[in-house]
Amino acid sequence: MTGIEERIARNNFTFREANERIRAKADQYGAPLEQIPFLCECPDPSCTTIVRLTTDQYAAIRADTRHFFTVAGHEQAEKPLGQVVSREGDYVIVEKDL
Repeated sequence: MTGIEERIARNNFTFREANERIRAKADQYGAPLEQIPFLCECPDPSCTTIVRLTTDQYAAIRADTRHFFTVAGHEQAEKPLGQVVSREGDYVIVEKDL
């Protein structure tokens, strides 16, 4: 992997770990929210954009470990490691070869 690819992968997994903690807390407290605020999983380390997903949407994305979600418009930063596999309104699902 090149330096850029390593940075993209590191940032994606950092956001993925944070989102797993958010999901766990929502599950722990039985959050009455229809949608949970998750962090965009784009590779930009300064991105703080929120993507609101239901627990079912989040679980469907996580069912494939190669899938990450980003707010629509952030998918360009995923190149060269990822390609969009689905557009879902406010967010896109990117498949990575990490």
